[in-house]
Amino acid sequence: MKKISGVLLSAAIVLNLGTSLAMVPSSAKAEVPVSSGIKAESPKGDPKEDIAKMYLVKHELKFDLQGTTAMLDGKSLQVDKAIQKNGRVFVPLRTLQVSGAAQSVTWNAKKQEARVIMKQELVPAWRELIFRTGSDQAYTAEGPAISGEKIPAPFVSGGRVYIPVKPLSWLGISASASQGTVTWAWSDKVIETYISDWEVDQETTTFTMLYQQDMNTPQFLFSLGSGAWGGGTGKVTAKHISQDGRLYNRMEFTADLRPGVNPMQLFAVSAGTADFSVLRKVPNPQDVPVALTEEGKLHVTFNSPETGYVTAKKGEKIHFAGTIKKANGSFDKVTLAVQKYEPVTGGLGRQVYKGAGSKELVIKNNKFAGDIQLDEPGYYLITVNSPRYIPFLENGPASTVWAEVVVEVE
Repeated sequence: MKKISGVLLSAAIVLNLGTSLAMVPSSAKAEVPVSSGIKAESPKGDPKEDIAKMYLVKHELKFDLQGTTAMLDGKSLQVDKAIQKNGRVFVPLRTLQVSGAAQSVTWNAKKQEARVIMKQELVPAWRELIFRTGSDQAYTAEGPAISGEKIPAPFVSGGRVYIPVKPLSWLGISASASQGTVTWAWSDKVIETYISDWEVDQETTTFTMLYQQDMNTPQFLFSLGSGAWGGGTGKVTAKHISQDGRLYNRMEFTADLRPGVNPMQLFAVSAGTADFSVLRKVPNPQDVPVALTEEGKLHVTFNSPETGYVTAKKGEKIHFAGTIKKANGSFDKVTLAVQKYEPVTGGLGRQVYKGAGSKELVIKNNKFAGDIQLDEPGYYLITVNSPRYIPFLENGPASTVWAEVVVEVE
């Protein structure tokens, strides 16, 4: 903490009791730059334009301790007066709301607690925190207090609740004071998407995006199914590109594609995510082999299906059959795990596949066989999971994925 003119800066926040603050003044909203004529459309073939742009929108709020002036990004703003208590400076929690940094601030009179939810674009260490009067701790949305951290206890005075400034840094805001003026600084991290989906007929796709030079280098994420995601890096193909008063680099990525829909995300550390997808059309399914993992190549061959991309009618049976390459006494069965493409929007590593059942196929004489049928239209990812033969110290033998097949049900 810094002492400013003999007063310890522990700026804090005040909330009118019984009030739920949900409105943000237009002056506090980030201005989104024009997309330079790029249209959000679904092209066929790799995009010829950048699919997205990542940048910062910086904000600064200044107010004096007497409550006579307040400026947000250079414009006048009305805020409640700061107060001092026990050598510390406190400011209204409402200020956090009207600044536009918080998504919502609510007060629960029965529990005597304030709940703060920050805007997702800040990408703070804690997007949601709870403060209770009389408690010297801040609490997470899940309930537990932040371990090892103490704060000056929030209190109620004059129908308002006050909390200290220390948690502001956890919520994505830096605070400082000098000569009676308090300054808050924060930034929105924006990934503006211009092209969110496109269609190709190749095994890979290549695309580019711009990112502001003083931000972390972006990467792309791709869904592996079962809630898991993989990551891919790219290469910088151009630097010092001037747009909208900022300098950008251009990043190029190349991604491998499954047949059918491929959900992906753009991502950078401390910069959030943006969703996009690529549809890989398959002119000739016979050209797509069953996708075997490295483990699968060692242990199994497939007789059916013959391809890694299958089209089927609703309720049509799909036959699976394979042969174990080398007898193993621990190989008792394989499991077909069925996942249906049903994406949920938003968030890092969002859910895009939903479990739609499984079926066990017994291994006998080093062979297995069985049918599944899918009764709803859509895209399905079917993984062939191995017997439990991989040593695992804590939980015993584990299985792994040997192969995957994409099924499109019409």
